[in-house]
Amino acid sequence: MKRYLYNYQTIVTFSQPVTNHYMLLRCQPMTGCFMRINTEHLIVSPGFNISSDVDAFGNRLVYGGQRDEHTALAYVSTGIVEMSHYVIRTPRGISPFYLIATPLTSLDNAQAAEWEGKHESGDISKDAEEISNEVYALMNYMPLATTVDTPASEVCRLRRGVCQDYAHLMIAICRLNGIPARYACGFVEGTGETHAWVEVHDGYSWIGFDPTNNCRISYGYVKIAHGRDASDCPVNRGVYIGNAQQQTLINVTLKEI
Repeated sequence: MKRYLYNYQTIVTFSQPVTNHYMLLRCQPMTGCFMRINTEHLIVSPGFNISSDVDAFGNRLVYGGQRDEHTALAYVSTGIVEMSHYVIRTPRGISPFYLIATPLTSLDNAQAAEWEGKHESGDISKDAEEISNEVYALMNYMPLATTVDTPASEVCRLRRGVCQDYAHLMIAICRLNGIPARYACGFVEGTGETHAWVEVHDGYSWIGFDPTNNCRISYGYVKIAHGRDASDCPVNRGVYIGNAQQQTLINVTLKEI
């Protein structure tokens, strides 16, 4: 087992006061699987009333809001987790929708014909690793080249993007080759922002691959959510009344202790 300290900070500022601000956050580590939470704390700006729940995928949710005028929202999620090797056992099997393309994980007909059937050796772990390597070799990491709504077909054409795009393209190729795959996000060792990667199911367990960094995951990744694609598990969502411009600053630190 390894122990990690995580600290996730977000500050949202508005150019003028807003009201009736409601938010939904996924900012706390998932319990069970390969991680155990030693301690955790969640701090939210005064005036925001919050509650906790889980979504249909088992991801932890924090939701709530504030009706009064305000010009900022800040929240901090911090704590210590114990982590074993990144393997998530599934004795009851998995849902078949992790084999079905979604709008964000679809390729066009020509692209699908190029990738389909290339990785069907029967060794899912080996095939997934090869797909991760190929996505890494194909892509160029380039912030602002895509948006949160860019589908895998466009990513494949552009051959550039960020971690969400790498993950969507890998998921699309895995599913074309009969490999169950899902989108995962959370914190990666170091300092930066939230990160996205891929989990594939080998018939017994979910195992992690990070095509952005061209590696199979063992330690150093704190998972906060998973889903069919990024639209199932955004880290934060919010609505408010007001004509303000919004600026968001995010800082994530994950360090072994």
